[in-house]
Amino acid sequence: MRKLILFALALLVLQGCGKIKAPSDRYTVFDKLIDHAKPLAMGDDRDVHVFCDPANWKALEPFIRSGIEREVPIVYPEKYFNLILTKVNEAETLAKYKNILYIGDLQSTAPVSVYMKSVLAQDFVTRVQGSGGDLFVSKNHNSRDQIIMFLLGKDAMSLSKIGALQADPIFSLLLRRFAERQGYYAYQGKVLPAAFFDPYPFTLQIPDTYRVYSNDKVGNFISFLYRAKMQNKEIPDKYVSVYHEPMPENKLDIDWLVNKRKEIGTRYFEGDEFDADLIRKEPFSFGKYEGYRLLGAWKNMKHAIGGGFQSFAFWDANSKTAYVIDNIVYFPAGDKLPILVELYTISNSFQAK
Repeated sequence: MRKLILFALALLVLQGCGKIKAPSDRYTVFDKLIDHAKPLAMGDDRDVHVFCDPANWKALEPFIRSGIEREVPIVYPEKYFNLILTKVNEAETLAKYKNILYIGDLQSTAPVSVYMKSVLAQDFVTRVQGSGGDLFVSKNHNSRDQIIMFLLGKDAMSLSKIGALQADPIFSLLLRRFAERQGYYAYQGKVLPAAFFDPYPFTLQIPDTYRVYSNDKVGNFISFLYRAKMQNKEIPDKYVSVYHEPMPENKLDIDWLVNKRKEIGTRYFEGDEFDADLIRKEPFSFGKYEGYRLLGAWKNMKHAIGGGFQSFAFWDANSKTAYVIDNIVYFPAGDKLPILVELYTISNSFQAK
């Protein structure tokens, strides 16, 4: 009996060890974004409810609106975020919404400023009195997927100054949260097995809802496609592609990326093209790499279709390799920008070996 018990215990230990060492079939980087103990968050991912008294809003609106909404031309102009100016008597009603921004100052007796002083911790108020202004951020406070920001100034003049300085950081906070949400949605299911990337000099976390669209091992190009089983214009086609080539020294620039992307469109996407004078071209940080990005519209005259795309180029010093990671969306029924943000989060799982 004693030997039988010891054997059973050993078996349990081995089974436990096996479970610990088993590789995950999910990409769990974004799992901690959501606080499942909180109620469901409300509202659109891109709507930002702004509470600000009229006098302060008149001074701050040019900085805050342009700094946060940020319109970019893709197929047509799209905004990253939509600001919704809201009265403070709706604060409790909207308390569980995803994106909330309060703006006020300590000297004002107007409703929003009074409300902010009643809910903010005294140590933050004291800090603002000494510094002139500050930004306080709370995540998942009232709901499971939420960001609340309080922009507070010592007085109206200080608030106008701090508002101009904080517009970019507020945008960055909202964009990071938006990208993390898109990543959370994308990775609810399994990903392609790690062994799939054994023949390649890199790895990617690709949801297993994608299939291989093109795989040119000689040309160092692979592309993955998500497409609904029954084609529907209400469901987008999404592509994530990787191209690489040896490059002993970093000779990347915007012109190299433009020419390489034209070559990729011609060779692998049945003649997709773009107008280099109309797209956005800029330096861009991609993970740990400094590189370049293209963002704009593509078209295919052969099939009379078009959509949005973005391409990232960077150089990996360890392997002396230049990479282009490309994202394409075909979605006639809706905005392209949220999908490009989603594809960026998938692309950003890239790891060079």
